[in-house]
Amino acid sequence: MGQAPSQPGPAGTKFRVIGAGMSRTGTKTLNEALSILLDGPVHDSGIQSLGGPPEHQQKWVDIMELAPRARTFADEKKLDYLLSSVLEGYVATMDCPAATLTPELMRVYPDAIVLCTTRSQESWWRSMEYLNGLMGTWYLPLIVLWLRKSQIYGVWRVRFQQIMIWRYGDDKILEGTKQKHEDHLRAVVPPEKLFWYNVSEGWEPLCKILGVPVPDQPFPHNNNKSDAHKVYREHIVAGLAAWVFMLAIVTMVVYYASSWMKRWAV
Repeated sequence: MGQAPSQPGPAGTKFRVIGAGMSRTGTKTLNEALSILLDGPVHDSGIQSLGGPPEHQQKWVDIMELAPRARTFADEKKLDYLLSSVLEGYVATMDCPAATLTPELMRVYPDAIVLCTTRSQESWWRSMEYLNGLMGTWYLPLIVLWLRKSQIYGVWRVRFQQIMIWRYGDDKILEGTKQKHEDHLRAVVPPEKLFWYNVSEGWEPLCKILGVPVPDQPFPHNNNKSDAHKVYREHIVAGLAAWVFMLAIVTMVVYYASSWMKRWAV
């Protein structure tokens, strides 16, 4: 929420950072910061898989379907291809579902570092619970029924549930999921490649991790609660507008059909 899909850079752009932070840990802010420091686009997998180009949406659905059942060498190579093709032209990836596939991304990009945004458990869960409350309302699926994004979201949600169960034993992001995720990273990422970062610390520690100079501009801040609620409202308004349009179409069809039948009845 709160950010538009990004366009890939030229072929051959060096991929440098696996953004492994769980959602609502400052991933959107880190996205902006990395695009400045690494001078290239960051692939936000949540945004790209739900609102990006159709080919990105389909590839992420295929990735999420294949990852939990990739048992053979051929399956792993197919998964490697899908990940590398969807991330071509980007300097980093961010957010879920990519963050849940850190070991798989490390296999594709062995030279990349793993950078995990984190925050206190209490503040993270307040933010995550707020977002869950927005997205979990009973009426939202009905209101956005005619929006294009809702079509892919139904498939995306099922695939993401499969990823969550496979990786953490949860079918969605729960209060204990962030801890499970961070414990998983400690278990699978070599210590020398795993870096922890809190976006409240600003430029200095991030620039030290990346080995780049501190830029002469304010540190970005993206996707706070008001941003999330703004995007939620935009989806509600767009969904209601789509319903008005569809009802107008149905009304016109019924009117002309009724008129035609009356003429034939005379």
